[in-house]
Amino acid sequence: MAHTRREFLFGSGCLALSGAAFASTFNKLSLINLLAQANSVNDANYKALVCIFMFGGNDSNNIVIPYDNYADYSAVRSAAAFNIPQADLLQISAPSQGANFGLANRRPQYDLTGLFDLYQNNKLAIVCNMGNLVVPLTRADYLGRTLPIPSQLFSHSDQQTQNQTAVSSGSSQTGWGGRLADKIHSTELFPIQTSVAGVTVFTAAQAERPLVLPPTGPLNQGLRVDAPAGVAAVVQNILALDDGTTLRRTSANFASQAFATRDQLSTDPVVGTFPATNLGNQLKQIAKMITLRDTISAGQPMRRQIFFASLGGFDTHTNQLAGQGGLMTQVSNAVSAFYAEMVSQGIGNQVTTFTLSDFTRTFKIGNGATGTDHAWGANHFVVGDAVNGGNFWGTYPTLAINGPDDADSGGNARGRWIPTIGTNQYGSTLAKWFGVADADMSQVFPNIGDFPTADIGFMNNG
Repeated sequence: MAHTRREFLFGSGCLALSGAAFASTFNKLSLINLLAQANSVNDANYKALVCIFMFGGNDSNNIVIPYDNYADYSAVRSAAAFNIPQADLLQISAPSQGANFGLANRRPQYDLTGLFDLYQNNKLAIVCNMGNLVVPLTRADYLGRTLPIPSQLFSHSDQQTQNQTAVSSGSSQTGWGGRLADKIHSTELFPIQTSVAGVTVFTAAQAERPLVLPPTGPLNQGLRVDAPAGVAAVVQNILALDDGTTLRRTSANFASQAFATRDQLSTDPVVGTFPATNLGNQLKQIAKMITLRDTISAGQPMRRQIFFASLGGFDTHTNQLAGQGGLMTQVSNAVSAFYAEMVSQGIGNQVTTFTLSDFTRTFKIGNGATGTDHAWGANHFVVGDAVNGGNFWGTYPTLAINGPDDADSGGNARGRWIPTIGTNQYGSTLAKWFGVADADMSQVFPNIGDFPTADIGFMNNG
């Protein structure tokens, strides 16, 4: 049986990449790893997904605010220090909701003009009330516990993991970004999934080895070719196989390719101007990697890439005015700069950026140190030329404490919106655009069949 070089180098993990345990990979080496068949080659059109995870739980209730029905917001938050006056909203139309909304723009804390401009130019879509779900839930289902709910609701670590794995009951060792990479790979000789925010479960996969890059500095810091003790001997044993074996021939120049790739990364590509912020630096690193898409894979064009960036500090509680405003300004400016760079590279319709977070915050402000507390369904941004932008997708929650969308009830209700779109539906809509067939979607999102649709509609698949 013939085997491709890709199957050997990345099925076995021989190319040592930060974030992938070299020795552990060889400990798990088996005939399944060595003999696995590569998936069929995808189309030659390059596509990339860029995830921005906002760690801590971004209060999207204070970012996307009703304009026509502003009283729904002000009735609860008018007395809050971080209240956004109606005059400080950048007004946007949401045809799907039959109403106008606004993006927070309370200066100097909040400046969302970058996101506003993208929305107005139909390059940004807002996905409403999205969150972790096992199955679709009504309020009666949730309060009566008649259907399964996500485990450890309102827990930071659990909800962060579930948003990255799209598995809300039980545990998963792989993320939906990693499973997407496993499914979509074809002839790439370089990792499909890359994180500029450390080792993350989002990019963890069964077969594909993720690359972890530093958020700043030369790209070659992310590539190691210094094998741990004992691994070199294993490689030599493989190379000593009979000369007639395809496996031996395809691995013979492994070392030279690894060093060539390292040298290629040693000179950083030139990209446009990015904000000198945490997220700005990360998206600049991703932009540099994208410029190498036609050469980094041993001279073969990369067909698909998946990137993970993050920004922390959204667990604001009582410090929301000082915290969230600056963070969302950073998101707005960095995303705007990244989009402009993708357009400059001529691939604005081939790169889609999207946000994730643990959850939103409670709509009603708690007493004492609780402030805005841990909640559930949130509004998220999707950006790119392939996005059906300038509109809302899904249904904006009813901002009523103890109302039809509130998971809380009674006198202590604080406004935790029950999601009407599951994380797996959000991800599967992106995955379909990325090239995953409907029939294969359950391999990336195991419980997608429990939902009425796997395509919410915010991506243009034409």
